[in-house]
Amino acid sequence: MRAIASLLLIDDNAEALETIGKVLTAVGVKNVCAVRSAEDALQILNTQKFDLIIADYRLGGMDGVEFLEKLRAEGDQTPMLLLSGAPDKAGVIRAASHPKVDFFGKPFRVADLVGAMDKLVCA
Repeated sequence: MRAIASLLLIDDNAEALETIGKVLTAVGVKNVCAVRSAEDALQILNTQKFDLIIADYRLGGMDGVEFLEKLRAEGDQTPMLLLSGAPDKAGVIRAASHPKVDFFGKPFRVADLVGAMDKLVCA
């Protein structure tokens, strides 16, 4: 895996946030910043930049696609991986219209997640 120095992880499920954070650290991500809402992520992005953002598709409040669209409207082109157990077709189409974005299904194999991360960061 390409060295990812910093990654922003967004999931409103505390257990998923902790588990995915541990997986990311185990595969070599140096700095994982984990938050539970898109709104919190936006505040952090005012002061920090990341190599990759991984966000749950379904978040309380602003969802993952709305978060993506807000970032892109502000000119932020950070690669983003949206995780979802059941994405809706309209959301997938909206997200796919933006550069440096991919969807990834839950549950997932770690090797597949790492491959998707590499693909996005190296693109």
